[in-house]
Amino acid sequence: MKRDASSLGVLGFGAFGRLLVAELSPHVDRVLVHDPATTDLGGRVAAIEDVAGCDVVVLAVPVRAMEDVCVAIAPHVRPGALVADVASVKLLPVEVMERVLPGHCEILGTHPLFGPQTRAEFGTVRGQGCVLCPVRVGDETLMRVRGLLGDEHDGGLGLRLIDRPPDEHDREMALVQVLTHWIGHAGREMGWPELETATVAYTRLMQLTHNVEHDSEALFETIQRFNPHAASARERFVAALHAVGRRIEG
Repeated sequence: MKRDASSLGVLGFGAFGRLLVAELSPHVDRVLVHDPATTDLGGRVAAIEDVAGCDVVVLAVPVRAMEDVCVAIAPHVRPGALVADVASVKLLPVEVMERVLPGHCEILGTHPLFGPQTRAEFGTVRGQGCVLCPVRVGDETLMRVRGLLGDEHDGGLGLRLIDRPPDEHDREMALVQVLTHWIGHAGREMGWPELETATVAYTRLMQLTHNVEHDSEALFETIQRFNPHAASARERFVAALHAVGRRIEG
């Protein structure tokens, strides 16, 4: 993600890894991809040590695999390289990267607040949010990242950049993602139907189910299990439902 980086290594070529490669490829000279779970890597397949040796290395892997991947790439990350993750939670990935990766590399936590469905719906990622959690990154590198991701007038992606410490990010995501994805999955379990009589409110509620239709189980697991504030948010929501229920019954 350095603006003048000559090589980008992407670990993980799932739905978001593919989007990442498509969006960033025009900005670098060379893109290498490693993902043992798929053979369809668009001709960019490379050994993990080669991907880890790029100027910029992006971890687009499930959070449960983060530590194993960091252990595997640590011996091959070059001095001065930037390693970034794109996970939907930040405390755990940041802790793992700081602890496992060598001190001679820079580390940046990121959370793009969009995915392939957003790109398909709007035809662009411009205007979408992206959280930045600087961990161990110099001012010059961070300026280049901001230029690449945010400055659409100078060839950047035009994202709306939001700075958050990892814990504050996870607290906010307990509302923004934990509850919304939870309700969306519950709606799918209930089989909420499309109805001709739908009100605006019901249509918005249905949108929650549509938003999670293409989510992987790994993403749902990340949001619900690896955010340390998730359980508390769900408990508070259930308590609120019971409180509303008592008002109805009383």
